[in-house]
Amino acid sequence: MADVLHTTADGESTSKYLESYIQSGNINFLIGSGASFPAIPVAGNIETEIDTLLANGDEEAASCRCLTFVEQIDAVHSKMAVAPEQDPVHGVVASYKAFLTTIDRILFARKNILLPRQATVFTTNYDMFLEHASSLVPSVILNDGFERSSSLNPEFMFTPERYFDRTYRSGPVYGQQIEIPTINLVKLHGSLSWRRKTDSIVFDPTAVLKLSDEQKGDINEVNGYLSKHFLILPNLRKHHTTLMERVYYDLLRLFSKAMDQENTVLIAFGFSFADEHLLDLTRRALRNPTTQLIVFSFNHESAAGYQAKFSKQRNVAVVAPAAGESIDFNRFNNFLASILPGQGHAF
Repeated sequence: MADVLHTTADGESTSKYLESYIQSGNINFLIGSGASFPAIPVAGNIETEIDTLLANGDEEAASCRCLTFVEQIDAVHSKMAVAPEQDPVHGVVASYKAFLTTIDRILFARKNILLPRQATVFTTNYDMFLEHASSLVPSVILNDGFERSSSLNPEFMFTPERYFDRTYRSGPVYGQQIEIPTINLVKLHGSLSWRRKTDSIVFDPTAVLKLSDEQKGDINEVNGYLSKHFLILPNLRKHHTTLMERVYYDLLRLFSKAMDQENTVLIAFGFSFADEHLLDLTRRALRNPTTQLIVFSFNHESAAGYQAKFSKQRNVAVVAPAAGESIDFNRFNNFLASILPGQGHAF
């Protein structure tokens, strides 16, 4: 059964526990909708809602629910760069920026040349908070799977085989090779910045033209709007085309491959494991005794749910706050940053 690690006031026990895995293993993160809250509402039981509508034969209502879900996420993108300090969007951007900065510093501080200076962030979120945050941290090299080599073609093609490429810099005197920290970003359910082009995907962060109230009353307009995005929508009809099905399973294989590496740690934050595909893949990966899953529970009550989901796995730890407290994105970042040399944080 999964162990529950209760946080202390100074956070020291949690920091030491994290450090033992981060300093000696292959680092992976699984980020869910809780990380983008409160700028974007958490996904909750939306997949169950939509599946119920489909099971009852109400495809029109299911599509409209998908539309509302996508519009909620899309609405924040125009605010990311200009949101005032009191806007929740500003706070979420700052949290993602701190998250990437901390990972970059952890990787840079690694002295063991046998371990890669590389981490992978898996996320089911459609939003572009991570991409925007990386543009605010010049030191971060974010590999999102798109080929950005010099070309007259303005469209960046999705090239998943570029994932896990490692970047080196040669010294000017002796020519020694030094690995530069890189962060892989794998968006398991697609992204609002992805567009379909014939039989491939291109990176295009420009917003799809929003529907008017009149257009929202036309189911063909609604389905047309949804089809312009390359998204694995939260319902049983996840695969609408052969291309989408192929890409989806390619991304899931990347997740499985990363989890199968020796001495792998997967740190989950803001993720409920309500997605049955990912829950099943994670359980199977945990058959590898050198793999460790560390789940951060938002509140004290949620810990029991994680324990139930991983009741048969011994290599799972749930970090839970004391009753009446919570672990939000800022506190999660403090736990990560606390393992860096000379860092002291309030928890």
